[in-house]
Amino acid sequence: MHTQVAPPLTRSAFDDPGTRAHWTRAFRLTLTNLLVRAAVWVALLVTAKVAEDDAIAGPASLLSMITAFLLILPSIKLRWLLMVGRVLKSGPWQACSAVLRNDVKRQNGKAVEVRFDDAYEDSGRAEPVGGGSTVLGKDSGAPGKGGAATVGEGARLLRARTWRSRIRWSDELTEGAWVVVDDPRLPGVLARPGGSGFMTLHGS
Repeated sequence: MHTQVAPPLTRSAFDDPGTRAHWTRAFRLTLTNLLVRAAVWVALLVTAKVAEDDAIAGPASLLSMITAFLLILPSIKLRWLLMVGRVLKSGPWQACSAVLRNDVKRQNGKAVEVRFDDAYEDSGRAEPVGGGSTVLGKDSGAPGKGGAATVGEGARLLRARTWRSRIRWSDELTEGAWVVVDDPRLPGVLARPGGSGFMTLHGS
């Protein structure tokens, strides 16, 4: 039987050593990837400009243009991770469960039904996520493919995504997950217990 891991009692999610380690590792790998690609791009640019032989300058110029496009993805991921870091510093982890709603279609992400534990709901801290999400009751009119979506009482239908819009869903989240949604000006962050597998949550 699965035992839910309780969130750490830290002032912010980022103060949790495990969470900080997962985020820092992802950030460093992405930054290193971006810097290596940028260094290759600069080297090709310099070679294209200083090379006197057209047989070298031509291919270097072409490769520099191709390499420039390779800077886009790590730049997007780095920006996304910085946003995740701001959310993690905005409040503590809270316990929740999350169900992937394949019956509801969302652009740039997947529809996820998030239910907070009773203590968190009773505290009144579960504010709207990302400036627009609402707490949906039964038979709420959240549009989905083929009609309205129905969510459980007190749950929220949100849009989960990563830096590439796609998410790798784990059924573990259905039994227990960690979430940060303290600042309504920011998106939320959903993660597996232990503070890994970050996804951002946005108003659906």
